[in-house]
Amino acid sequence: MREFTKPLLLAFLLFASCQNQDSGTDEIQVDFSGELAAEYREILLADTSLELVAINPDWPTKESRMDPASLHGYSVRGRAKLMDRELRLELLQALAQGAKENNGMSAACFNPRHVIVAENDGKTCELIICFECLACQVWDGNERVGYMDISETPRATFDRIFADAGLSIAPR
Repeated sequence: MREFTKPLLLAFLLFASCQNQDSGTDEIQVDFSGELAAEYREILLADTSLELVAINPDWPTKESRMDPASLHGYSVRGRAKLMDRELRLELLQALAQGAKENNGMSAACFNPRHVIVAENDGKTCELIICFECLACQVWDGNERVGYMDISETPRATFDRIFADAGLSIAPR
């Protein structure tokens, strides 16, 4: 019985450890646990390079929204492509963890400083993130299509990855 049980147990543990983990090939695997709509999650995870955008937390005006240099009315401090798979995975896992940790608490300030832009198969997903009020807006083109509560936990990871990409985050 023992000879039979060991290989079976080993096979089960190997199978279980592979579930919900990134394989290192194909699209990145991150569990958002339903916190982000499936169509935007697919765009985000399928993109092989994410664009990181550092923005100023100025409140958008009618004029700033019409400025092509802005992002939904927020002035852009800088942009960088995040090509490294491990860093993309780390960033998205931190965001997913932050979404899971939030218990529905958020404030009304919305002073975002971090943006992730993903494109895949002609579709776009933009995540505009405010760690002060614990909120993330989901945009599809010129339309805000969703909202996700997050915790402050991912902020250190975002700040580090943005800084390593040469982006300056607006002071708090």
